[in-house]
Amino acid sequence: MPFELTIVTPEGEAYRGSVERVVLPGSEGEFGVLANHERFLPPLRVGPVEILTAEGSLYAAVAGGFAEVDGENVTVLVDSCELEHEIDAARADCARAAAQAYLDKAAGDEDPDRYRHFEAALERARTRIAVSRRKKP
Repeated sequence: MPFELTIVTPEGEAYRGSVERVVLPGSEGEFGVLANHERFLPPLRVGPVEILTAEGSLYAAVAGGFAEVDGENVTVLVDSCELEHEIDAARADCARAAAQAYLDKAAGDEDPDRYRHFEAALERARTRIAVSRRKKP
């Protein structure tokens, strides 16, 4: 039984469609949602999203936010979302390398906010790379 999934970023709607299941990266681990799921409002971390439609699976990379699940609809509000076919793997790899280089050089950095910024950038880049490299059927 399908339900409506909407993924929204500050730039606007990234995805809307009827889905059979969605697997989201919760702050405490991945969780799946089916139609008529119990209502809840979980926080999300950086990670992959698996969207199962009648046509097959689609993947996306999301960064931080939360999901509103109400049984008939799931609304995902995140800082960013890139569907697998939108990801520029080379750009993501450059971002990963730049973030890793900063972190390698800045161990014990005197600016903890800047260090956390690059840790988050590294995690986003790794997620984008993993989603872009998923084997397509």
